[in-house]
Order: sequence, then structure tokens, then C-alpha cells
Amino acid sequence: MVRNRVLYGLTVLACFGFSMAYYSKITQILLFVVLLYPLLALIMAILQLIFAKAEFCADRIVIQKELSFGLMIRAHNPFIIPAVPMELVCSLPDGDTGLFAEKRLFISLPAFSNAEISVKSLHRFRGGFTCEIRKIYIVDPLRIIRVSKKYECSIPIVFLPRRFELDGSIFQSAVEQSYAQKQLHSADKEDFSHVRDYRDGDILQMVHWKLTAKQDELMIKQYDSTNDLHAAVLCDYDQKSDAAGMARADMVIETAIAFVKTAFDRGIHSTVNIGDLSGKPPFIGDRGAFERFFDMMSVMPTDLETEDIMSMIDRLDKSGAAILIIITDKLTDELIERVKNAAQQVTVFYVYLNLSGQSIEADLANERFLFVNVMGTSEDALKTSLAQSITGAG
Repeated sequence: MVRNRVLYGLTVLACFGFSMAYYSKITQILLFVVLLYPLLALIMAILQLIFAKAEFCADRIVIQKELSFGLMIRAHNPFIIPAVPMELVCSLPDGDTGLFAEKRLFISLPAFSNAEISVKSLHRFRGGFTCEIRKIYIVDPLRIIRVSKKYECSIPIVFLPRRFELDGSIFQSAVEQSYAQKQLHSADKEDFSHVRDYRDGDILQMVHWKLTAKQDELMIKQYDSTNDLHAAVLCDYDQKSDAAGMARADMVIETAIAFVKTAFDRGIHSTVNIGDLSGKPPFIGDRGAFERFFDMMSVMPTDLETEDIMSMIDRLDKSGAAILIIITDKLTDELIERVKNAAQQVTVFYVYLNLSGQSIEADLANERFLFVNVMGTSEDALKTSLAQSITGAG
């Protein structure tokens, strides 16, 4: 635009010199038209700006994070003069960086017309955000006059966390052991469905001694009902507004969702505690509850005041949970000690989000709890580390 203004100034000087050298009505009219153009262009641009509109083509968008999509924007030019171009200043998720950024969109509109533009968009993090159109600029055909107005048009957009699919067999041995531990404290210890051969790791208190004496082999009481099993999921959620903090919080949430979904598919109910002191931890007992939980975790705010993970373990009512799943990026001696104490009462999954990828000095393979060293933020990283932990424990 600066170049066009310089060229216009040179044109004015040329016309002025031409009118002085060749004094006539034609040169005077030409000079008058050249001098009058900016005023006419300004008036027409202002009138055009008054009627110009822009809007998003949807009322609300819900899409998975890290998934590229086209964000549709519609512009209107209900005026007699073409808008060449109309410039929109927007706040949109950038398709290259995966973050929200200010973007300038240029749309050429004939007179009395509409046009739609698709903007490549993508966002790396889950959560609720707002896309905005903040300003509209109108430029004259010669591009020496540009006028603008503040514009308010927004659309809510929710980026959903990824749904990881875990192998449901990860809970098989945990279910049997946890249910057996629970039954040991009940009055009716004969409430079992069948018996099976002894396996390494089975609790000796669950041996069916009468049948063992008859067959001369250790036989174990088998409890198949899992409907009254309860898994407590503790999330070390402490989201920061920077990229590293958002990636960490997303992995905590996505890992929790993966375990809750896997437990639900196995008939195990769950409560999920993210350390939120403002409300009661959600209970996931049916499909509707899981979807509500998923929606809640999708828009978890960044300024949430949360409780420390060790405090959550200390005040956990272990008598109500047969399986404890701890999701954190912390690995300290104090936390390991608390997990060891919890593992004496319930089956514990210690899911360590090792996002830095550094090696671990402590040897936790032979502990009573299942240590899962997740090295990365991908679904494959979680699946691989979980499979390796189960294989090592076995």
C-alpha cells in the first residue's frame, strides 16, 4: 500500500506539471480528478465498511485435537462497489503451528455478493477456546485508502482429547486379586463362582483347602463378578498456560480417560479425582456417565486450584477401591513410599509420565505395585510401556 501511495503522489505531481506546461481544460480536469479521487475513495470505502459483514459458518465446533480441519468463514458485500479485497483480522488456530494466532484473511467480493473461505486449522492441545473476527478492513481499488472498524464475531470451539484404546486384559489379574482381597474381609467367604488351578502370585488365603486335599493340587476360589469392583483414579493435574504445561496436562487427562474407558469396558466402575477442591470426584458407572466425564475433562480450565498428589493418596478411602491408578509426572522417594503403603491394601498402577524421556535410576520392577514408565505423549508410548510393565511383572 505504501508503494501505491508513492505512485499516486508521483502521478499527482506529473499531472500538476503537465497542467502547468500545457494549460488547457483537459489538463485541469485531469488534475482535478486525480486530486478528487482520494476523497471519493474514502467516502465509498466508509459506506462499504458500514454494510460489510463477516461471520463463521457454524454456531459451534467440536473436534479432536491434532486433527486438521477447514474453518469456514463467510463474508458479505451488500454494496454497489466491489470489495477488492476485504481484509479480516481473526484469532484462529493456525494449521502450521497448532496454536492460536492472529491471522489476516483477504477476500475479493464483487458487488452485492457473498463468499466463503476455508482456513486450514489445527490445535495441539485439548480445551475450550474461542475463535474471533476482530476487525474488518476495506481497501479502495487503487489500494491507497484503507479504512477499518472493530468487529465482534466469535464462535466457541472445543478440542477433544485423544481416546486411547488399551488392552482390557491389563485388569485381568488385578481384578482377580483385588476381588479376592475384598472377599477376604467379607463375612461370606464362600461366595465364589468356581475354582481353578493355582497360579504364581495368587493369594494363599483364597485356596479352597477341601478341594485341594481331595485333588492333591492347590485350587483357588475364582470370583468372576466385577460389577462391585471400584477403581480410584488419581490425576496429578496441574496445568500451566505454557506449551509444556498444556502438553503435560493433556497427557494426564488422556491417560485417565484411557484407563477409565478400559475399566468401564471390563465392568469396573471408577471415580476420578483430579485434585479439584471445588466439587465431588465424578463417578463413572454407565455409558452416559463416561461421556459426561469425557466432556468435562475436555474443557478442564487452566486456572484450576488442585490438591497435591500425595495428599490425595493420604486421604483416599482405600476400603472403597479395589484398584488404585495414580497418574503423575513425579517420581520421588516420598511418593514411592506412599504408593508402596497403598499397594498393601489394593492393586496399584503407578503410571509415571516420563515426558522428558530420561532413564530411571530406581528399580521398581519387583515392587508390589505395577510401575508404568510412559516415555512420550503418544498412544503407542502408553500402550508399549503398559505392555512392558505387565510382561515384566509377570
